[in-house]
Amino acid sequence: MTLPPQPPSDPNARTMKRWLPPIWYDQAQTVNAVLEGEGEQLTQFQADVAAVNSARMPQTSPDWACTRWEQELGLTVAPPGMSLIDRQNRILARFRGIGTTIYRLKTIASTFGYGSISIQPGIEDWTLYIGFTDLYGVPPNLDAHQSEIRNNVEAHLGLVWAFHFTLWQEVKNTGVLWCQLLTAGVPWDGPGGIKTTPWQNLPTAVECAGEPAGTIRIEVLDSTSIYTGISLRYSTPQITGNVTGGTTDPLNFPIT
Repeated sequence: MTLPPQPPSDPNARTMKRWLPPIWYDQAQTVNAVLEGEGEQLTQFQADVAAVNSARMPQTSPDWACTRWEQELGLTVAPPGMSLIDRQNRILARFRGIGTTIYRLKTIASTFGYGSISIQPGIEDWTLYIGFTDLYGVPPNLDAHQSEIRNNVEAHLGLVWAFHFTLWQEVKNTGVLWCQLLTAGVPWDGPGGIKTTPWQNLPTAVECAGEPAGTIRIEVLDSTSIYTGISLRYSTPQITGNVTGGTTDPLNFPIT
């Protein structure tokens, strides 16, 4: 008794068999054998592709891929007693320590003696924003500093440098007078200038040179808070004799 031809056992072979007209090929033993062989090779190919895709990421790598990762990263290959998940996590941790890290860039920057720097990553625009926290103005030898940082940052990341200057509003809030700045020899720009002097260090306690004792200087600013060059001086008069409480002095200020 002759048994009817059995359909291919491989799932891909069975799929291909359904594409053929059954009236001609259902009983074709030779066709079933050909489809079986082709289906097995296709199934093996699909499995190999899935394994390669899994091996691309450390957290999904099979054993053989973990071995390759460990060899390339200089890790101990398949340490005894370490599970596959632990090996995957160890490889991932090594990758996270490679490349640009904020700590490493700050360490590099500190070698230039510029004090603390802040590095803010711009996630959306792939940019690192680097600012000098302790230093005012543009630091000297900036080209060498920027070149060294650039050499340690991946090429796909942009760099934007921010420099710290004393704001005009900060100067105003100190109450420092122009004559105090003039007496102390503080220029607007350049080394030791207002722009690069922390507002806490402005000479608010310096006595204005050439001003008689008791002189009050009123300096006039325009609407943009820029000094107009106009100044008015009121000298406190010499008061002689007895002063009666409740009366006014020559400047018409009440005396109490």
